[in-house]
Amino acid sequence: MRIIATLVCLLLIVLPASAQSLLESLEREITALTRKVQTGVVAVEGGALVSPGSIPSTGLVPPQNETARRWLEAMRLLNLPSPISRKGTGFIVDRDGSILTSADIVRGAETCTVRFANGQRASARVVSVDDVTNLALILCSESTPPPLTLGDSDRVEPGGLVLCVGTLGGFERSVVLGIVSGRERTGALGQQQFLSNLLQISAPIGAGSSGAPVVNSRGEVVGVIVASIAPGMVFSPPSTARGSAVPSLGTSLEMSMFGTTGGALAVPINDVRAVLDDMRAGKLRRPFLGIMPADHDGEGAEVVRVVPNSPAARGGIRLGDVVVALNRTPVRRAADVTAFLRRMKPGDRVEIDVVRGKNRLKVSVQLGERSSAP
Repeated sequence: MRIIATLVCLLLIVLPASAQSLLESLEREITALTRKVQTGVVAVEGGALVSPGSIPSTGLVPPQNETARRWLEAMRLLNLPSPISRKGTGFIVDRDGSILTSADIVRGAETCTVRFANGQRASARVVSVDDVTNLALILCSESTPPPLTLGDSDRVEPGGLVLCVGTLGGFERSVVLGIVSGRERTGALGQQQFLSNLLQISAPIGAGSSGAPVVNSRGEVVGVIVASIAPGMVFSPPSTARGSAVPSLGTSLEMSMFGTTGGALAVPINDVRAVLDDMRAGKLRRPFLGIMPADHDGEGAEVVRVVPNSPAARGGIRLGDVVVALNRTPVRRAADVTAFLRRMKPGDRVEIDVVRGKNRLKVSVQLGERSSAP
């Protein structure tokens, strides 16, 4: 009994010391990781979404983004001031001054402003915008800090710890420790933009963190924040009578209106690597079908939205159709549709097998092209 009592006493003494040592070691690792990453992160200002006094009294708001129209119209009705500035985050990806950021921040602009960790401000040119990933590439001609190292997002697993460096409560380069909650998430931005194969990050991601890097324990970028988990009370997800739904994602504008969220979604860096050279050259060519798919109760991907006058609409695809094959390749879920399209080129012809009611039909369409111009 004396031996057992002695061991218990020793454990009570050793365990707190061990726990303290573990915490100190973790703190040193996170601090070193933060120092390594922060210099390569920049704040991005894309200018005002709407210039002062440009909201007409008729209620027709100039921006094409549906969310922006809703918010700006609400602000006009409530007699709130405008403009709403577009501010976000970016990070340096090469020594030539290429910077990745969120497309929401710079869409429609030719230039933007970046601010480095040392406070220096510089102008950057918008090179390309990619609606498939909701990312943009901008180029700063002035001298920039060393780029961040790109990692391998295929090695990211749910439960892994990651570091996000963005803007929280208006404070730039804020560091947040998060957890990878899931992979291969899908969601809709507005009425026409569909994002897939996303990493779900559980962390207090704040307004201005759109475009922020998600970093692993080795200091490598494994993802880029492109959306927040939108409050369901404001925007209900698109759905059909069958009950299929695509989660509604929050844009950087919504993040700025609601502040900190309970999590965010990030594009895996491997999806960016595949098109990074084309983005640098400003020659990114993405195929365009024009449907928003959702996971179906059975096999296939249900069409929950068809973009008017798109290749899909012209080919006869209807709301509620279930896509079960593309060029004879079986489709089991919504992510299969976007994965297939990533392998295609504009102008390619696609044979689509759909189930409509009790009938199985074949539809042939020629893919269009998404614009990647600033």
